[in-house]
Amino acid sequence: MSETKVPAAELATFCLGCFGRLGLAPEEARLTADNLLFANLRGVDSHGVIRLPIYAQRLRAGGFNSKARPQVVCEHESAALIDGQHGMGQVAAMVAMELAIAKAGKTGVAVVSVKNSNHFGASAYYAMRGLERGMIGLAATNAGPTMAPTGGREGRLGNNALAVAVPAGSHPPIVLDMATGAVAWGKIFLAQQEKRKIPPTWALDKNGSPTDDPNAAADQGLIQPFGGYKGYGLSLLIDILAGVLSGGGFSTHVRTLYQKVETPSQVAHTCAALRIDAFLPLADFHQRVDEIIGLMRSCSRAPGVERIFVPGEIEHETQRRRSVEGIPLNAALQEELRVLGAELGVKAPF
Repeated sequence: MSETKVPAAELATFCLGCFGRLGLAPEEARLTADNLLFANLRGVDSHGVIRLPIYAQRLRAGGFNSKARPQVVCEHESAALIDGQHGMGQVAAMVAMELAIAKAGKTGVAVVSVKNSNHFGASAYYAMRGLERGMIGLAATNAGPTMAPTGGREGRLGNNALAVAVPAGSHPPIVLDMATGAVAWGKIFLAQQEKRKIPPTWALDKNGSPTDDPNAAADQGLIQPFGGYKGYGLSLLIDILAGVLSGGGFSTHVRTLYQKVETPSQVAHTCAALRIDAFLPLADFHQRVDEIIGLMRSCSRAPGVERIFVPGEIEHETQRRRSVEGIPLNAALQEELRVLGAELGVKAPF
């Protein structure tokens, strides 16, 4: 399927225009657009502008509250709870991350949770906020139930996600950004658009059987957890740390992004920051992280392996390349965005 590479700045302008027409305030529109472009630039296309059409549906239907303003409802020296008021997940999560960073600057470690939120895009976007301030960042979110517990055949957990960002010295930061499912739904949607099969380890059909058909997966199917019971266990713990702990939605109390678009999702997040110099001098930490990166890269390689990466390295290099070459969009996605732009009176840049 043909694709077009679109300059990031032009795609960002398009997203900003759409969000503005959908009722978001300028700063909230900028933040949400930046989050989507961040994902595309890093090659995480499942969380990029492919989500713009469903965000628009939810904003128009009321499932996303365009007038929401996150509120701190409970606060302590190194912890806080925020009510997202069913607005954009990106906005509530950034408020939480910045508050965690500010608190960690005083106490060394801080955790801030969010209830009554929505899909917040790529988790690394928030975890990486602390890097330039000498902190390790963490961001986690739950989601609507699209995975069964090990041995089950009904959705009880979301493809819950976790990101941790660690600053290095002479190397790019280590950034682990992962969901607990074998794959993000966005990758299955891309496979649908591109009319290609998916690996049978990605999803189950509506009968609970593994499938290589993305259409069967999307039709009442489920994501498979990565690593079997290990992925299930990690997803459950993220749901507890985000949803249960915050007093927000969890398990079947959370709604998936693509269903009942008029109804708030009840998604919950948890963000945390750890100030490195509360443990050892920052320069020492940088040197030690560089050393462990070197140890990973210098490992003897298995046959056929050209290079060993650390988490976030591929995304870092993809971002550098796409910042110059543009962001590739397949023909189906271009048409979806073109139609949306026409509806909103915003010209698509392709």
